[in-house]
Amino acid sequence: MHIRIVSRIAMGLFLDIFPKKVSADSIVIPMNTYEQPAIRTGNGADLAFAAVVLMAYFVTFSSLHSASRLDILAMIGLGIAYIATGIYGYAYCSRAGKKLFSILYFVIQIILGGSIVYLSKGAGLHLLILLPLTGHSVILLSSIWVYLINFVILGAYSFALQVTTGSWDYVAANVPNFLAGQVFIIAFVQMAVNEERARKEVEKLVKNLSEANLQLREYADQIETLTLTQERARLAREIHDGLGHYLTTINMQLQAAMAIIHRDKKRALVTLTNAQMMTKEALAEVRRSVFELRETTEYSESVIDKIRKLTENSKLLNIIPEFEVLGEPRHLRPAVELALYRVAQEGISNIYKHAGASKLWVTLDFSDLDAVLLEIRDNGVGSVQFDEGFGLRGLQERVGLLNGRIKIETTPGYRFVLSVLIPG
Repeated sequence: MHIRIVSRIAMGLFLDIFPKKVSADSIVIPMNTYEQPAIRTGNGADLAFAAVVLMAYFVTFSSLHSASRLDILAMIGLGIAYIATGIYGYAYCSRAGKKLFSILYFVIQIILGGSIVYLSKGAGLHLLILLPLTGHSVILLSSIWVYLINFVILGAYSFALQVTTGSWDYVAANVPNFLAGQVFIIAFVQMAVNEERARKEVEKLVKNLSEANLQLREYADQIETLTLTQERARLAREIHDGLGHYLTTINMQLQAAMAIIHRDKKRALVTLTNAQMMTKEALAEVRRSVFELRETTEYSESVIDKIRKLTENSKLLNIIPEFEVLGEPRHLRPAVELALYRVAQEGISNIYKHAGASKLWVTLDFSDLDAVLLEIRDNGVGSVQFDEGFGLRGLQERVGLLNGRIKIETTPGYRFVLSVLIPG
């Protein structure tokens, strides 16, 4: 009968202290050896604590047959101190989250509660005085300290009963009821603590996932912007290095034709015919570039044949070319072949524009098994200007993307040398 009463009262205490909904800011996840409170109760728990103690007081006073005025005053004073400490002391320990303060809180409360049980002389529901401390212990302390403090609470309760009644039989009859209440409260409060910790962990994971998704969206936007920028730069390089080379050659031929058209019409006509042929090649180059951008396929023509054709075109401008392949030619990645071809285009175009050369030499060296070397030289006047605008930047970007190196040697009045080494 006593066990059922204790269970019902403990269940009411449990429901009052732990409402069905606990706000997110009432949860504290343990971060070290001493676990901070997992659930911080508010006004509802304070009222429940006071209500349980007051109810025990009313029943006890109604059951007391003989008590001096001093005993009653002492019980009232101890009750006020016990309730005040249970409300404000518990709240402070819950906020501080320090084990020393929590232990001090239980020492004070056990002394106060044990004294109240002693003064009650075994009358009424004296076992409810100390039971709220069991719920507090689960919230404020780690598991080992929970068991230790509750053992002390049980000992204090037993000692107070024995001293006030002098009967071990009475102690043996009441201690099982008190112990049952302790076990019941510990079990259900621990379940509530674990549930709230799990819910808080899920909320934390959801928050982290949301932040990760936000970062992924930001990274996706950055990647999209970077991709567009890189694609624009690539298109600019293709237009400059491809079409720019042919336009330079055509412009040079038209200038030559204009210079001799009045004194040597036949030769001027040949030059114009060559310019017309170059326009066809330029159109074919544009088509190849568009096809490459659409289909991302490599040219069927090898890089050696393409560079040889570039050097042969210099004859149209009365520049004698020499093209040499060293080492054993091997298959290169399409990106490497395209870079070598564009470098050759840019280098030869700059010879046309600035060198005033009568000869040029182009060497493609496969001797190094880990890299390929392209070298372009002329016998012109040299220059301190190598199209240090978009042309040079485009070459550096293109070669740099392949972990390659560019070296330029130019001596005014002597010659010009462009060397490119690309792994491949």
